[in-house]
Amino acid sequence: MKEKIYTIPVNEAYDKDSECPLCELEKQLEYDAVKYALGPAMMEPDFRIESNEKGYCNRHFNQMFQAKNKLPLALVLETHLEELRKKVDSVEKTAKAAASQKSGLFGKGGADKSAAQISEVFKKVECECMVCKKTKATMERYIDVMLWMWANDEGFREKFDRSKGVCLRHFRELIENAPKSIKGDAGRFIAALVEKEKAELSRMQEDIHRFTLKFDYRNRDMEWGTAQDAPIRTIEKISGYITPYEDNENN
Repeated sequence: MKEKIYTIPVNEAYDKDSECPLCELEKQLEYDAVKYALGPAMMEPDFRIESNEKGYCNRHFNQMFQAKNKLPLALVLETHLEELRKKVDSVEKTAKAAASQKSGLFGKGGADKSAAQISEVFKKVECECMVCKKTKATMERYIDVMLWMWANDEGFREKFDRSKGVCLRHFRELIENAPKSIKGDAGRFIAALVEKEKAELSRMQEDIHRFTLKFDYRNRDMEWGTAQDAPIRTIEKISGYITPYEDNENN
């Protein structure tokens, strides 16, 4: 089937030798989103307003910090701090009211209610992240495209069969989305994916076991085979990629 612009990234991800092609897609999207947030987005008022309000999660702040140019990060932090201070100011009245109240012996009193209200404000801060939001929205589209390709592109289905499966998170997401994305083919896809994942987890089990055996002096002459990097591949198979963000353009 002739490639279309929206199928190219999925095909390219499946051309790579990885434990999860969807993680390869997500990794690139994440890198692009961080790069954008520290670059072109600095000149876009609408994005800056939303960025100031929502901020970024620990993972993506960490990736921003790993970029060599710290000035854009400092500017993001400065304006985000202003919004966070406003949130603290907004709960100050509630906090002062709680100081004069006591919790009931057998039920919630005023202080309990105030604590819950303040906590709710800052739970939202923890859950919002501009990079997560952008990456998640695009990944949802890529998953839909990948499922469509499996159902309609025989060449891609062969790539799927040759692949090493996916991480467990993307395994779950593919199964959840299959019934609405490919409907009549959903059952066939789910069966094929489960069979693929079963085989790949068995392969991974053999590799990680071989890795442990190599630390026994009696096995010092045993060949590593494909087990030398088994720990990191096993982690990525279980929980997704763990490769840190790198400022590739400056390396």
